[in-house]
Amino acid sequence: MSKALRISGLCKSYQSGDQLLVVLNDLSLEVEKGTLVAITGESGSGKSTLLHLVGGMEQPSSGEIVFGSTDIVKLQGEQLAGFRNSMVGFVFQFHHLLPEFTALENVMFPLLIRGVPTSEAAERAAGLLDEVGLAQRSHHQPGELSGGEQQRVAIARALVGNPGLLLGDEPTGNLDGKTSDSVHRLLLRIHEEYGLTSIIVTHNLRLADLCDQKLLLVDGKLE
Repeated sequence: MSKALRISGLCKSYQSGDQLLVVLNDLSLEVEKGTLVAITGESGSGKSTLLHLVGGMEQPSSGEIVFGSTDIVKLQGEQLAGFRNSMVGFVFQFHHLLPEFTALENVMFPLLIRGVPTSEAAERAAGLLDEVGLAQRSHHQPGELSGGEQQRVAIARALVGNPGLLLGDEPTGNLDGKTSDSVHRLLLRIHEEYGLTSIIVTHNLRLADLCDQKLLLVDGKLE
């Protein structure tokens, strides 16, 4: 099986006053295509930072991140924005839906940014909302949806651009146990059906145990 993601020598540090705060230290990781990886670790260990680096949302202090044949670290400006829009789907703990727009419109946005015609974007978004079980809620605004429904909208939005890489940052962190289990099953299903390579940061060990690979982030490195 081919490698979808290769990380080598990854370091990330921040200047905090007179001190240098090292978050990631010479971290390396290889993920095969189609693998679902769970990353666990204590709060503040750098899990979210790692995900942001892989998704091109932050730049590392040093190191290499290669997805497919693309060296993410070398991308800048429009190239980096295009990579994030076309190749990466993000699902965060806080769904980040736009409150003034409907579920359908929220899911459409990544395609509209890409320049896809409105009718085509709406059709694609409606199909995904149906797939995540929200066909009857597509014209509701986020404030009219439950927490679990909002996260399902966020998952549909992450999938709408047909990404190759799905990144989840505590995707069930704000949900109750029953709702979390439902979202877990949905994430596992869409990972399989869409042939994704997925990395999920989570404190939920039940979700981590369902993944193909479970890693622990300690002292800036993966174990």
